[in-house]
Amino acid sequence: MNTKSQFATVKLPLQLVDQARQEAAVFHRSIGGQLEHWASLGRAVENAPGFTLDRVRAAVEGRFDPADLSPVEREYFYDAMDDIMAQPGANEEANLQALVSAGGAVGMDDQGRLVRSRKGGTTEVMG
Repeated sequence: MNTKSQFATVKLPLQLVDQARQEAAVFHRSIGGQLEHWASLGRAVENAPGFTLDRVRAAVEGRFDPADLSPVEREYFYDAMDDIMAQPGANEEANLQALVSAGGAVGMDDQGRLVRSRKGGTTEVMG
């Protein structure tokens, strides 16, 4: 009788597991199933003939039309764009600060309320 398990235990970053948990809920997979899915996609990409991240990088930088990417490359492109949009750069932060300082910028405060900035740095709760 073979008592060797068909499974292995690995340590993964908590953030990755949390992301897998969220995606798993959307696609009705187990967390392990979601991680296996991602691993399969990664393996398929690495084995795809002619695939390089150069085309994805060029699309992210605006030098290549994303419509011309393969479906697998497009997944990487969308993931990269999500990461970029989630972390504003210095220019975006400076532009936002200028808008807030001028007054009239609208957004949510730390308490989840809709607020408008006023000239001079104060805020007004809108609703």
